[in-house]
Amino acid sequence: MIRKIILFSFLSILYSQALKDFKGEIKYYGEHFLHSWVGISSSIKGDFNYDVQKGTASVRLVVPLSSFDSKVPSRDSNMLIYTNAIDYPDVTFELSNFELIDDSVNVIGNLTFNNVTKKINSSALIDQTDKFAVNGSLSIKLSDFKVQRPSLMFIPIDDLIKIDYYLELN
Repeated sequence: MIRKIILFSFLSILYSQALKDFKGEIKYYGEHFLHSWVGISSSIKGDFNYDVQKGTASVRLVVPLSSFDSKVPSRDSNMLIYTNAIDYPDVTFELSNFELIDDSVNVIGNLTFNNVTKKINSSALIDQTDKFAVNGSLSIKLSDFKVQRPSLMFIPIDDLIKIDYYLELN
């Protein structure tokens, strides 16, 4: 009985670790033939660990869909409906591999959006002047993540969404 209590306590502590806030910003760019827009979030939480001796890293980032602001509240609430944010409120990224090349990094990981996980690649610049920061971009297709595209005047928004990110990692 004591073993079960100790095991339960250990697992509770292990899985209840709070995610850290990251300083940074994630932007997505949407396009429609009538207009374009940018949604911005700075509500980034996650874990970052780097082992210098082994040259390995683990990164997990979580961004709530509700934190993106395009400066048009009706568009933002519509985005939450089409992305099924009630059922799947977060976008997550988990690093699976990386390659350092001079002052840049090639990032490979899994992006989960709308309960669909896809492998993604991204290149980012590294800034190590007075902090460790990465600045990069990638593109995704909404259809790859089974997101139904909203329409305006019977014409859906573009399937391709560009994403820019800037993160300071401690």
